[in-house]
Amino acid sequence: MFDQFDTWRFIGGIGLFLFAMIQLEVALKAFAGRPLRQFLKRQSGNALQSVGVGAFSTAVVQSSSLVGLMVLAFVGASIMSLTNALGIIFGANLGTTVTGWMVATIGFKLDIANAALPLIGLGSLAMVGLRGRITDLGRLMTAIGLLLMGISLMKDGVDAIHAGVDIADLAALSAWQYLLFGVAFAAIMQSSSAVMVIVLTALHSGVIDLHSAAAIAVGADLGTTSTVLIGAVQGAAAKKRVALAHLIFNLTTAVMAFSLIGPVLRVVQSTGLSDPLFVLVAFHSLFNLLGILIFLPILTPFAHFLEGRFAHLHKHESLFVSETAPNVPDAAIAAIEAETAHIISRVVWQNMRVFDPPLEPPIGQLPITWPSHRAAAANEASEDQYRKVKMLEGEILS
Repeated sequence: MFDQFDTWRFIGGIGLFLFAMIQLEVALKAFAGRPLRQFLKRQSGNALQSVGVGAFSTAVVQSSSLVGLMVLAFVGASIMSLTNALGIIFGANLGTTVTGWMVATIGFKLDIANAALPLIGLGSLAMVGLRGRITDLGRLMTAIGLLLMGISLMKDGVDAIHAGVDIADLAALSAWQYLLFGVAFAAIMQSSSAVMVIVLTALHSGVIDLHSAAAIAVGADLGTTSTVLIGAVQGAAAKKRVALAHLIFNLTTAVMAFSLIGPVLRVVQSTGLSDPLFVLVAFHSLFNLLGILIFLPILTPFAHFLEGRFAHLHKHESLFVSETAPNVPDAAIAAIEAETAHIISRVVWQNMRVFDPPLEPPIGQLPITWPSHRAAAANEASEDQYRKVKMLEGEILS
């Protein structure tokens, strides 16, 4: 049996890696927060462009959750259409595979422990002793160093544990058991990137074979949908629609990839790749790309389908602020502006209806848009309309 120290070295490596991922997200958010928001708003002009923006943004900031948060806020504030938002979310799935490529290229090919210590040392000193943007740079360097150190600890731990593992027992497990393991592990760790690093480590050490590692990778992509689903339980309708789209996309992609593990792996190997680590990350990228190719032609009708879902759950009068989180300032300001115009239009329209007969809208281009609910509210009593406007005012103030 393997030594207890090796087990804790492996567990410690996982914990260090996850902590480093959080710090890396914080540092990149500080560096790229506002530029990324502007980039997402301006570059998502059509479905194909949105997919590319989602993949690129997630690859740069190494956080699909950060990109997803901004996208949800923009949808709620009506800055971005649901169709373009779905393109970014689907593209983000492809962008997360970049982590696997970096780990396979650097993590197991170089002596990363020697590179980790200078990054941790210099980065920590910059965080403690300096101020301003240098502090953010120090956090970024420290996070990268801890990330490399975590990978090194996991690799050493798995190498030692390998001696105490009977490979024949693992070979007896079926592919669907590895799939379920990937789903559960990613749901618990809330990070498909972390699961991929662990799987690459196990594959590199010979603990599992390539086919089993591929099944875990498929399950990990499906397991990460739990993060969005949990976050959308108490969320607004727009958030629920995106969460549902994420689940449908990942479930469809997972079923397709799991059914075609053997053929897709052979296609990847036919390109000349022989290193199992590169074959696995290429497989991970390829099945996410295939999923995008399946959904891209139907992205607009898919968005229309989603827009009909959860509409009955609205229990508020606001159209914008209730759908937008205040932690993305650009979206929140846009939502307040749109909601202010909304309440003004409702007040003006209701006052015009007090006259008998009701006043007609003036000729010409109005500075506000008439409320979209006016046909449904035409027969409502003035008291009910007044009560709803006061409720809207309260939601704006809140």
